[in-house]
This record gives sequence, structure tokens and C-alpha cells, in this order.
Amino acid sequence: MQALTCNPRPACARWARAGQALTLALVLMGLSGCGGDSAGVRAPARSGDVWEVDRAAGRPDMPGAVLAYVNGLHLIVVDGNEVYAGMTPMKAETRSDGGRAIQLANGLEAVLTQDGPDRMQLRFSSGESIGLRKKAEVK
Repeated sequence: MQALTCNPRPACARWARAGQALTLALVLMGLSGCGGDSAGVRAPARSGDVWEVDRAAGRPDMPGAVLAYVNGLHLIVVDGNEVYAGMTPMKAETRSDGGRAIQLANGLEAVLTQDGPDRMQLRFSSGESIGLRKKAEVK
């Protein structure tokens, strides 16, 4: 006759999955409340142009691409004098040379300059730069 043994692993696994699900739910609820006063954030007044990091950039431009991704500037919407990183409005100061200077939260400044009808340069005050290209419209 074989003795019955209790295997606690299935019960522990269920508790672990339940704990992970609860943690994930709490994190998502916390993130949904982040961002301060959501009533103050508006969508752009019109559609604007969408610009993205030029993925054909060579290896020397990669530090600029990394800075663009870290600061959320890898995909931006330019709507007249307004610049949006996703739905986040960025304060852009127009310069005399036509560039738009953006003060970033980490103390860096990023300057957008037109480099042709479908190209723009994003230059950081730390010296890195990366080319941006106008994203084709999806129809």
C-alpha cells in the first residue's frame, strides 16, 4: 500500500500567480493615476506632422538615437509652434534661426532644425544629434 503524500507545490504556484496578478493590477492602477492633472493635457489643435528617428542612421548617430528614446523624442508631433512627445506637450521656444529649443527634465536642451522638406535634425546640448524623418501618412 502506497502512502499518500501532500505535494504543496501546486498550491504554492497558485498563490504565487495570484500574488503576481495582484501586484500587476496595483501597478497598473498606480500608473493610470500618474501624470498629474489630466484635465490640463489636450490633444493637438490639428493633426500636425509626425516625425520619427531615422532608422537608417549609422553607428556614429546611435548616442543621439538613445538620448531621443530616453527623452521620449523618438516619435514627435510638430503642430505649428507646438511640439508633442506622444500626448505630452513640450515647451518649444522658437529661435531666430528657425529652430525650436526644448528644455528637457534632465537638464538637457534639444533643438529641432529643419533639414529639408522631409528631414529634421535633433541636436542635444550634450553634443549628440540624430536625424528625424517625416513619417508617411497611413491611409
